[in-house]
Amino acid sequence: MKKIILITLLAIPIIGFAQKQWTLTECIHHAIENNIQIRQAGILTESNQMQWNQARNNRLPNLNAGLSDGFSFGRTLDRDNQYVNQNSNSADASLNANIPLFQGFQLANTIAAQRFNFMASVEDHQKIKNDISLQVASYYLNVLVQKEFLKIAQNQRDLTDTLLNRSEILVNSGREPISKLYELKAQLANDNFNVTTAEKNLSLALLDLAQLLELENFSTFDVAVPILLPDISEMPIPAVIFENAIVTLPNVKAEEFRLERSKKNLDVARGAYFPNLSLNASTATSYFYLNGVPNEAFGTQLSNNWRSYIGVSMNIPIFNRMSVRTNVSQSKLQIQNQELEVENAKKIIYKDIQRAMLNAKVSKDRYVAAENSVRANQESFRFVAQAFESGRTTFFDMQQSRYNLERALSEQIQAKYEFIFNTKVLDFYNGKEIEL
Repeated sequence: MKKIILITLLAIPIIGFAQKQWTLTECIHHAIENNIQIRQAGILTESNQMQWNQARNNRLPNLNAGLSDGFSFGRTLDRDNQYVNQNSNSADASLNANIPLFQGFQLANTIAAQRFNFMASVEDHQKIKNDISLQVASYYLNVLVQKEFLKIAQNQRDLTDTLLNRSEILVNSGREPISKLYELKAQLANDNFNVTTAEKNLSLALLDLAQLLELENFSTFDVAVPILLPDISEMPIPAVIFENAIVTLPNVKAEEFRLERSKKNLDVARGAYFPNLSLNASTATSYFYLNGVPNEAFGTQLSNNWRSYIGVSMNIPIFNRMSVRTNVSQSKLQIQNQELEVENAKKIIYKDIQRAMLNAKVSKDRYVAAENSVRANQESFRFVAQAFESGRTTFFDMQQSRYNLERALSEQIQAKYEFIFNTKVLDFYNGKEIEL
């Protein structure tokens, strides 16, 4: 017995750990860290940051070294620039540099464009995080709904089981007909079926949430059930939420950054109208060996043959098949299109807020009505159950009253969690974190 007690005590922490219940905050954080879409968006953001860094590095000089070695057969030039019929060998080493001095401000505008592109990808990354967070909250609340439904089914089964036990005593004493006992047994079987169905629905809800969190092992996955009291006070004003949303949400920010990128791309296209000015410099040495004649030593030639060059080159565009003009026109069209994208993003947010407001108002009204319905049906069922126990009403009447109560409870639960979710959506648009 002592060993059994000891094993049981040792197993308690293990069981407790395995059955850890996740809060909504923990679920959201885990999803943000492990969701594949979010991770892919992070990779794209990192890639865009590299492109921005490269655009800045393009201001630096190009520096390249070159080495060459070759053999000539037959007639060739000797050191005196005379053709001779002898084989020769030559080697060259060089160092070349190119520094852009002026390119019609294309470098600076390209850097700015890549910066705005990177900032837009940061906002896109955040938008996906927000979308996944809302989806996690929706799935989490669905689990809570299914837990409530399971509790209702279990309570109804327990009630039927209690009535059945009481009926067995009354039937055995001859105070009730056996038909009532059979009716209660049939109802208990139906209640057991409802409990099994509710357990299956809860398992599916937990599975959906676990898969969204990218959990590999979710056999013991469960969520915590917070105490939720819906706030049925005055609803916020849509215009106020909208003003906060367009400032805080990444949806509009990303499109605005893309608009700025389009403007900089127009400046880059216009820069092709201007001349390009660059500084070029090089230094080199060579070695020459002619067969059959005396040749200077390798080191001596390398030392004596050093030569250097520095100069400025300019490329002046005159006619490029109208490509520059076409690029400028296309850039202007891109700006117009992106301005519409910004406007559309704002309209989508405003429509979403209007829809969330309407959903919140409807679910609030449903919740208030369901609360009143539950209270009325609870009172009605209490009287019908008492009448049934005293034999003053039929089993059918009691079942109908219980069905009405179950339906009222189910509607109350659905309205409650729909209202909570819609208020959380409004809080999200208002710049608040999603939490219960």
